[in-house]
This record gives sequence, C-alpha cells and structure tokens, in this order.
Amino acid sequence: MSFSSAFLEKIKISVKLSDIVSRHVNWDHKKSNLSKLDFWAPCPFHQEKTASFHVDDTKGFYYCFGCQAKGNVFSFLKDMEGVSFFDAVKALSEKAGIPMETNDFVRSEAASTEEQILIKINEAANKFFTKHLFSTKGSFALTYLRDRGLSLDIIKEFKIGLSTPKNDDLVLFLKEEGYAEKYIEKSGLAFKPENKPLVDRFKNRVMFPICNLDDRIVAFGGRSINTSYGAKYINSAETKVFKKGSLLFNLNNAKKRNKNNPILIVEGYMDVISLANNTINNAVAPLGTALTKEQLELIWGVTDEPILLLDGDNAGKLATSRTIELALPLISYNQTLRIGNLPSNYDPDDLIKEYGKEALEDVIENSQTLSEFIFMSEVTQRELDSPERLRKLHVELTSKLQKIKDVNLRRMFMAEIESKIKKLQFQSLNKIRPSRQMIISEKRIETKRQTLSRIQASEKEIEKLEAEIMFCLIKNPVLIEDFRAQLINLDFRDEFFQKSFWKIQHEKSSGSSELFNAVSAKAIQKNPSLKSHLIYNGKNKEEMSRNLLLDKITTLNLANIRLQSLKDLKIKIKTQKSDSSDLGESFNLIQSEYRRAISGSQFIEDSILRERKFDKENLDVFKKSKSKTFQKK
Repeated sequence: MSFSSAFLEKIKISVKLSDIVSRHVNWDHKKSNLSKLDFWAPCPFHQEKTASFHVDDTKGFYYCFGCQAKGNVFSFLKDMEGVSFFDAVKALSEKAGIPMETNDFVRSEAASTEEQILIKINEAANKFFTKHLFSTKGSFALTYLRDRGLSLDIIKEFKIGLSTPKNDDLVLFLKEEGYAEKYIEKSGLAFKPENKPLVDRFKNRVMFPICNLDDRIVAFGGRSINTSYGAKYINSAETKVFKKGSLLFNLNNAKKRNKNNPILIVEGYMDVISLANNTINNAVAPLGTALTKEQLELIWGVTDEPILLLDGDNAGKLATSRTIELALPLISYNQTLRIGNLPSNYDPDDLIKEYGKEALEDVIENSQTLSEFIFMSEVTQRELDSPERLRKLHVELTSKLQKIKDVNLRRMFMAEIESKIKKLQFQSLNKIRPSRQMIISEKRIETKRQTLSRIQASEKEIEKLEAEIMFCLIKNPVLIEDFRAQLINLDFRDEFFQKSFWKIQHEKSSGSSELFNAVSAKAIQKNPSLKSHLIYNGKNKEEMSRNLLLDKITTLNLANIRLQSLKDLKIKIKTQKSDSSDLGESFNLIQSEYRRAISGSQFIEDSILRERKFDKENLDVFKKSKSKTFQKK
C-alpha cells in the first residue's frame, strides 16, 4: 500500500525525528545544539563510544558517519524497531494526531502519474509567466513591483511572473508543450465556460507561485493590477495537488531558515515577499483565507512558538482574535503562539518603510505571550472599578480558558489570570491601562522610530549637500585650489563622489570632460534642483558660487556630526539594559541622550534656511541685473 507524498510530508513535519530517535540513544549534550535542532549521539545501529550519529530536525534526516546509516523518521522506525513501513506510518500518524489515509485516498499508480502531470503543468506555466513579466509587454508590472521596493533578486527568487490579458494564451502555450486539455483544466489554471472553449483563469495579474513542502509548484496566487479584472487576489482552483487550507505560502523556504528565528505568520504573499526583501526570510502566510487548524499544525511541526504578526488595522486585530480562538484547544507545552503587536493601521511592510527594519525587529522582540495577550485584550477595554466587574472579567476569562485541552497547561493559565486579577483589586484606576513595563517598552520603540526617522532624513540631506558641493566644484574648478584647506577633511559618504574628488585633486587628467560629465549626472540624480541652478550654471557667478560653497561645506560638517550622534544613540537604545529596578529611569536616560543628540539639529536647520535665503537673494539680484541688461539692449 502506498501513501500520498502530502500525507507522509505532513507526518514528517508533525513528528520530530529527534523525539523518535531519543528512545534509543543518549544525546551528547556537548556536541549537540538544541537551539539549532542539531543532535549528536553514539550510533544505535552499530557499537561505538563516540558520537558520530547525527540528527538534523530541520531537514528531518539522520546520518551516521561511522556505518553510513541514513534516512528519515519512517526508515528509522522501520529499521530500528523492526516494523513494516505501513506500521511505521500508522504509529507515527497516531503520534501526530493525523488520521490515516483510507483506501479512498491511497494513491493508485494512475493517481500518482496524474499528480506529477499537474505539477509539471504548473511549473511550465511559471516559466510562461516569468518570461512575460521580463518581456517588453510586462514592463508595466515589473515597474509596479520595483515601485513597491522589491529588488530584482527577490522577484527572481520568488519566481514572480505575469499572466497575459488574453483569454487563452496560457492554454495555447500548454497545448503546444504537449499537455492534454483535460489535464490543463484539472490543473486549476483554466476553466471551461458553458458550451465554450477552455480559457485562462488568470488574466493580466502578477503571479505568485505556491509551492508544496517539496519545493514543487502546485498552484498560483494572482494579484490584479487593473481593477477591471475582478477581485484583487485570486488563487488557482483546488486540485489533487492543491488544497489552500493545507498549505502556507513560503513554508517550504521558511522551514529551512528556522534554526535561529521563529516563524512569523503574516497576512499575505506581499507581506512575506516584502519581509524577504529586507532579509527577514522566516515569514509564512495563509492563502487568502483565515488560518486553519491544519495550517497551524504544519507551522508547529517546524517551530514551537510562531509569532502571529497580522496587520494593525481592525481586520488584522479581528483575524488575530479568531486565530487565538482556533489555537486554544490545540496548544500545549511544546506548541503555542506569541503575538506581535503592530502599531494601528500598519502592516509589516509599512513599518519597515517608514521606520526601518529595526522597528519591526522591536515588535518581534517585544511580542506577547498568549496568556498576556488574552488578559490585556480584555482588561484594556473595560471599566474595572468594582468587585462585580472584576468577577465578571474572571468568569469570562475562565470560560475562554476552558477551551485549552491540556489540563495542566489550563491550570497554569488560570493560576496566572487569577494572580493578575487579584493585583487589579488593589489598583485605584477606573480603567486598567497597560503595565508600566509595556508603556516604557512602547515609548522606547517610539523613541527608536523617531531616531531612525531623523537618521534617514539626515542621510538624505547629506546626499544632497555632497551632490551640490561636487556640482559647484566641477562648474568652478578654480575653487578646488582656493578651498583646499576646507575640502581636505571632507569625507564623502558616496563612494563615487569620494573617488572622483580624489581624482580631481591628484590626477592631472582629472579635468577631463568625461569625468566632469559623470559627476554632473550623478549630482543631478541625487539633487535634481541642480539641473536648473541659475548660479552654478550661469556665467561669471564665481563669487556667488564661492559664498554658496563655503556655506555648504560648513553645513555638511555639522550634518555629519549630527548623523554620527544619532547613530550612536541608535546603538545605545538597542543595547541599553537597566540595572535599576525602576525601568522608567532607564527610559529617561535614553530620552536625555536623545534630546542631547538632536540639540544641534535646529542650528543645522537654521543654517539650511539661511543658505536658502542667501540663494534666493543672490538669484533675485542675478535676475534683476539680467533684466536691466536686456532692457538696455
């Protein structure tokens, strides 16, 4: 009897190989690394004293460097305990709590062949979609993806493509590839309207391939760019190889990268891809529906404590509550959830774009336990100013926690909740607010966001200042020698400007028009206003340019000092730990450092304003003189 690959893969994910192997070995704790799910022991298949038997829970694979025994959880149970493959599968499915496949679901040879054909059709379709995206006709969609901040490497890594606007382009392509019409329809990529030929399911959509746990493409999600093409997102129809409640987007990749970081559960494909674009590669997403029990079990097969990181809007908060309701009957000591609280109306991508990757890392680092989230979600919405109201809170929370099936864990949850409610009896506040530690944590995150925002603004200002200085110098080469003393200590952040500046100073041929043209183009790219700058681009404006250049050098030096102060503060905020029991004291120290770091910013801003005023006055003088000259003529 054979079993479907999806059924066997589900068991392998749900049952840790190390749990089965540990019945027969004693782990070498010096050599093993439990946090990385990496285990070593003397081999159970041959006699030895050294630990040459290796188990990698992430890959679900074992190997002995002594006798070369190797395999997965099924082969280990079969060879070690002398049971048949069927009995090994049955025992492990019972341990995982996964019902055995009945005869109705056991694959026949024909079914196996059909599944392989459907997978091959999906993989052929992906080649068709990616080719179209990178063609001239797909440039608008590629621009859309680039405008959303995705790098070409990420677009290629996730094999993103584009479907064509015509009704049957994909159908015709697949037929040319030799696939029968009945299989094209069964693939979920096409359908047949009543009394009409087969047509494509996806038209003019950005296409995201959905992979199974073996890294094979089994379906697609399609995002509409043009609203006239129906729903914003649609998926392939369900098939023999694709059940949307039984797969998660990117779980095939996230499970390989889970050794040091927990799985992040986000809302959709673009959230996952945007995080990967920022080197956060451990995110997964459901496929356009609410998270299912089966999907939670798949995630728990990879990590004990995934972090729920849904959007901070009302819909995201509602989805978080529903997921917790779903999870409560399933949690145990080795499978639970943590909750990441995104700011209101932010998704992970928004937060990174506005405040930087570290702001999201703060949310992840400060994620709440399940019990803390349940408790705070209730008390922050109530007036708890009487024993009756406290009792009502207690009754409702107790009722909710009754859903936890693990008896011992349920008792621990209830004990924690009762302890928290007792503390509330001694509080005089009419409305319970988040704990002081949580408030301080939120303030600290906000301070960090403000600091990151100022760093980004400062870096952009410095880019423009560097561009203007270089532009001024190539337009007025005589100033290079006149300002040598002031320029010698300048350290350009832009590598191209730094190299070009060195060449201009030290190489005789540096005055070539080729280098000056390249510097001019780069400067205008960084600061577009330079293209029409009347002083730098005008004739006989050397004295005006001289005054402007001196002001720019002074402003740049001040801006670099401010930027370094802000970067030092960012490191301090990230690493500071309070030795005081009063966490507020720690926060006040950081606030003090923050105010000190930005104290010079007003001077810089005033300098910039003065410089702009100076620009305007000089431009006005220039325009008037030009007008008088014209009138005389």
